Amino acid sequence: MEKQTKISNPASKWVVWIFIALLILNIIAVFSGFAQAQLLNKAIDGEIITPSEAISNDTREAIIGFTQFALYLASGIVFLIWIHKAHKNLLSLNVSNLRFTPGWAVGWFFVPVMSLFRPYQVVSEIWKASYPKADANTTYWKSIPTSPLVGWWWTLFIISNFVAQIALRLILTGEDLSDLLNSTYAYVVSDAIDVVGIMITILMVRRISQFQAAKNKLISSPQ
Repeated sequence: MEKQTKISNPASKWVVWIFIALLILNIIAVFSGFAQAQLLNKAIDGEIITPSEAISNDTREAIIGFTQFALYLASGIVFLIWIHKAHKNLLSLNVSNLRFTPGWAVGWFFVPVMSLFRPYQVVSEIWKASYPKADANTTYWKSIPTSPLVGWWWTLFIISNFVAQIALRLILTGEDLSDLLNSTYAYVVSDAIDVVGIMITILMVRRISQFQAAKNKLISSPQ
C-alpha cells in the first residue's frame, strides 16, 4: 500500500469564516449607506436634521467602517496564507511544470502594475493544477479551462476597489453635501459588489480545497 501524501490547508476554514463575517457586515453596510443617503437627501432638500439623527448616523457608519477595515485586513492576510499553502500543496501533489512558486504566488499581489493581472494567473494555475483528474506529471493540466469563478473573483475585486477609490476621493475633495452623497452611493455600490465577490471567493476557495483533497486521495490510491 502506498503511503498517503499529506496535504492540508487549515487557512481555508479561516478564509470561509472570516469572509462570511465580512459578507454579513457588507450587507449591513449597504443598508446603512442607503440610510445615510436618505438623511443627506433630506438635508439637501432643506429639511431639518436633528443632532441625535446626525450623531446616530455618524456613530453607526464609524462602527461599520472600522469593523470593515479590521475584517478586510484579517481576510486579506488569511487569504494570502491560503494562496501560499494551496500553491505549496501542488508540489506535494507532484504537479510539475508550474509557472509560479508558493512565494511568488503571494508576492505578485504586491508588485505595482503586475498586481492587476498576476494574481488572477496565480489562482488560475492553482485551479487547473488542482483538478483531480489531471495528470500531475504532464502539462495536460495546463489545457484545463479556468473556472468562470476565478475570472469573476478577480474582475469584481478590481471593480470594487476602483469604485471605492472614487468614493474616497469624493470624501477628500468634496466641498458640499452633494459630494458626500455621491461618495455614499459609491460606497454602497462598492459594498454591494463585494457582497457578490465574497460569495464567489468562498465558493472558489472551497472548490479548490475539494479539488486538492480529491487529487491527494486519487494519487495516493494503489494503482
